[in-house]
Amino acid sequence: MQTESTLRTLSHNDKEISNFLNELGDINLESSHYLLLAAGPNRSAKKSFLSRVEKNRGKLKEMSLREIITQDEQEAYKNIDQLFDYIGETEKNLLFRHGDILAGEYTAFSYSTVRYATPQGKYFLNKIRNSETFIVIDMNDKDSTDKTLLRYAQAVVLFDEADSFFGKLKQITLNNHTFTNKRPALPTK
Repeated sequence: MQTESTLRTLSHNDKEISNFLNELGDINLESSHYLLLAAGPNRSAKKSFLSRVEKNRGKLKEMSLREIITQDEQEAYKNIDQLFDYIGETEKNLLFRHGDILAGEYTAFSYSTVRYATPQGKYFLNKIRNSETFIVIDMNDKDSTDKTLLRYAQAVVLFDEADSFFGKLKQITLNNHTFTNKRPALPTK
């Protein structure tokens, strides 16, 4: 299992991102997995990054975790089992949208300072472990990356909002509420 100390954390605009993208093409997935977390609200930067990932890894099969992870644990387990039976040997590069759902979206404490993995999220991550697949999980809130998710991930690429005028408009609050979590930030290098 991957540990936090070997987790690679980059920003989408780091100078070394091109080297990182080139390295993705050389990953050997035999008896293992590669989990890349794309975390943050900057959608245009993510779109550009993901197209560069596809250039190096091949086409990403896109799926929504909202259709797989449900509040009912047994239903979620069934959906996850069906998903991994479906992808089997045919799909080797996956992109899961709405990854924030893995970080306790169904708990009453979604804005707590400590985020815990849900049973559904843990089950999903355990299925990933020996899947021999390259997986990108897209998360809108970079603080949704809990410790369990980070243990399974090999890399996190952060997509902070742009510094432009329009990027700042997206950061508008309502009654002093930003609608993002106020948990501690991700560990850096």
